[in-house]
Amino acid sequence: MARKKTKQASSFAARAVFLGKLMEGQYGARLVIVSLVLALFLSVVVARLVKIQLVDGKRHAEVIRKRVEQERKIGAKRGDIYDRKGRSFTTSVPRRTSDGDLVMRRKYPKEDLAGNLIGFVGTGGLGRSGIEYTFDHHLLGVDGLRVIGKDGRQRAYKTIGLLNEEPQDGNDVYLTIDQHMQEIVQHVLRQRVRELNAKGAMAIVMEPNTGKILAMANEPSFNPNVSKPPSEDDMKNSCVSVAYEVGSTFKVITAAIALREKVVTDSTVFDCNGTLEIPGERPIKCWPPHGQEITFKRAIAMSCNVVLAQVANKFTNEQFYRHIDRFGFGAKTHERFYGEESGVLHPPDKWSGNRSRAAIGAMGYEVMATLLQMMRAYASVANGGDLLLPVISERVQTKEGRIIESAEARSPVRPVMPPEVAANLRDMMINVVESREGTAGRARMDGIRVAGKTGTSRKWDSHTKTYTDDRHWSSFIGFLPAEAPELLCGVVFDEPAGRETGGVAAAPAFKRIMEMVIAHPDLEYLKPATATGNIAGSRRTVVPEVGGLTRRGAAARLDSAKFTYTFAGDGDIVRHQAPPAGSIMRGGVVLYTDFTADSAARIVPNGVGKDMRDAFNLFNASGIPVYAVGSGFVTRQSIAPGEKAASSAVCTLYGTVVKK
Repeated sequence: MARKKTKQASSFAARAVFLGKLMEGQYGARLVIVSLVLALFLSVVVARLVKIQLVDGKRHAEVIRKRVEQERKIGAKRGDIYDRKGRSFTTSVPRRTSDGDLVMRRKYPKEDLAGNLIGFVGTGGLGRSGIEYTFDHHLLGVDGLRVIGKDGRQRAYKTIGLLNEEPQDGNDVYLTIDQHMQEIVQHVLRQRVRELNAKGAMAIVMEPNTGKILAMANEPSFNPNVSKPPSEDDMKNSCVSVAYEVGSTFKVITAAIALREKVVTDSTVFDCNGTLEIPGERPIKCWPPHGQEITFKRAIAMSCNVVLAQVANKFTNEQFYRHIDRFGFGAKTHERFYGEESGVLHPPDKWSGNRSRAAIGAMGYEVMATLLQMMRAYASVANGGDLLLPVISERVQTKEGRIIESAEARSPVRPVMPPEVAANLRDMMINVVESREGTAGRARMDGIRVAGKTGTSRKWDSHTKTYTDDRHWSSFIGFLPAEAPELLCGVVFDEPAGRETGGVAAAPAFKRIMEMVIAHPDLEYLKPATATGNIAGSRRTVVPEVGGLTRRGAAARLDSAKFTYTFAGDGDIVRHQAPPAGSIMRGGVVLYTDFTADSAARIVPNGVGKDMRDAFNLFNASGIPVYAVGSGFVTRQSIAPGEKAASSAVCTLYGTVVKK
């Protein structure tokens, strides 16, 4: 025991000696280094903790939150685009992305109907062209947000109190376009382009008294249901984005200026020997010469270059330019037309030589305008002298029906001619269509007066710096009824084969469009005029009223009026007729009667040439089941017209447009 205590005392003594030496400095340096290292380590740890807690606390909290919560975007429904009667051009359908977000995908159920005007929505849900672009701020809604919780296995579950923002749908846009009229115009353009072997075509139908655009068509047309982003050329709306030298349609503008300034009257006599010599410039010619005594009215009818050049030369360059400028040439008509061009109207100091003023007045050269600009100018003639703002939007409204914006009557931009001058011009333009020597005889319609003007202009070749002989624009712009215009229609063909003039290429297209519009049962235009008999020069073209008559009585009345007809149904009393009484179309009439239940067979009506929807109505009224392949206008049907179809038979109608 004493020995143990002695050892312990020795150990304590050794430690004391060690500590003494350490304190004396033998191990002091090492201790200081160790202490500094420990202190530095502790300070780093403390600094890191401070940074995590105070500096990066929010970021780390967000990381943790995302591990237990998930945000899902809820796409707002983009507003839809409708025609003036509420028929839809667009729809938006929900689609779930790979990230779980619910977005809306834009669809265009009417495919290429007014596609160049409607435009399309690109990536990100933003309008890229057309109405989709210019009205994007109205159509685009506000996306919603939904937050859900997740457990340790990343399974979603609902958590009370988490954020939930509902999407706000976009507003709807109602256009002034009428789908039925748009279908007619596109059908005629497509058909006529094939007939003429033309490069393309464009057309506009407008109300001249309001500026409302009822149809705006391009051929080739554009289908917004694209699988890949289209090029600018594909989706171009040529009616507003192509400026062309307008040719002789500009002579109406020259005539308006001359009549307004009283430098001519419609009876002023001119000499057209076939050539107008201009010092230092190429002469302006007419072929053949129109004669030594030609009135201004006849000069317009025959589109006399020499006379119109003489009229334009009655003004100084500055005077002529100022008057042209008042019609809006050289400036955009409206900010709501995507891709609209201003056209070209050079100031007088940039006109090329002594010939320019005469060339502009006589042949529409050196002024480049869009079809919409020309329509606007012609509308001023039709409505009595006022230059209007073209209208494409009828109204913008919320999904609940609250009106955001409305196209109610607007004040004219400015008057460009007195009413008496406009009336005089209308009379002269009737002569273009109605007289034997007029250039637009192919626009003449039975039973209704048409006023208009043809135009043909050669294209400029930028390589040769000359006008081509084999490529040109052919156009016709007209309105009807000429005495009290309701509709204004302009048609332009791009490079029709065979050097076809405006009178040969475009005037017949105008006539086809207007005849189909007038005959369409769902289009109200010109119905009051025809119903009251206010049609000049009617020649047995007004469809008589046969509703309520027996089959025999209706047949006798239509036979005497030289109309062909077919019956839909096998009843004895005519309940409805199409076209309606008062229409001015020459041709076939469909008479709808009752269908008797005990009939074992039905007479198949003729749907060929009709709009698919109208053909459907005809077959439904006949009690025959029908199936459609394609859309547009019916080209053929599986059961021939006039045949008897069993009650179980189904007739297939084939349209001009077939989805591939």
